[in-house]
Amino acid sequence: MITLTFDRFSGTPKELSEQVHKGKIAAKDLPVLTLTEQALAQVQALGLSERSELLPLLAELVLFKLRAFAKRPQVMPAEDEEEAPEGGPAFLETLIALEEAIAFLEQRSRERARVLPVPPSPLPKDRRLRPMPLQMLVRAVEPYARRAELHLEPETFGLREAWERIKGFLWGMGRALFGHLPFRTWGEQTVAFAALLEAKKQGEVELLQEQNFGALEVELKSGS
Repeated sequence: MITLTFDRFSGTPKELSEQVHKGKIAAKDLPVLTLTEQALAQVQALGLSERSELLPLLAELVLFKLRAFAKRPQVMPAEDEEEAPEGGPAFLETLIALEEAIAFLEQRSRERARVLPVPPSPLPKDRRLRPMPLQMLVRAVEPYARRAELHLEPETFGLREAWERIKGFLWGMGRALFGHLPFRTWGEQTVAFAALLEAKKQGEVELLQEQNFGALEVELKSGS
């Protein structure tokens, strides 16, 4: 609940409006700016309905203040109408517009008090769309699918060919580093290494390596 305080008054905006209506507080003595700042400082803690009621009350207090300082229109002869002070009718029209705005806000507040929030209704399902099994979808797409074909080149360099090349290279020297063997491409080196593992299993070569990830030395055993 918002509390407004100044001089000899402390209470809610509604109570202040009633005091001004009854003439217990002079409208010209209302510190409108101070009261507005006090209300805005407390408005965050209010609910939606209380916020909607606050604006008409503040606008009404402003209207009281404006009326207190507004001059009453004087009846003048027709020939003296051109000498009327400028801005007088416009100021009164502003007061009337402000009264209409207050009445509109009060009406909207009463109307919104009867509105209850409800969840939106679910959208109707399109009965033309029927569930379709996954297999049926696959069969429908198959005619438009591109067929992949693998073209494998015939193998021209296998384990046997790699082993024969290794034996021919080591026949005269007996021992060599794997990196010095006559294999240039990565594919040839891969096949050669697989051939050495097979030869090691058969006991035809000895593989030596001084340290982990070090150079691999290949030694051809006698009699191979």
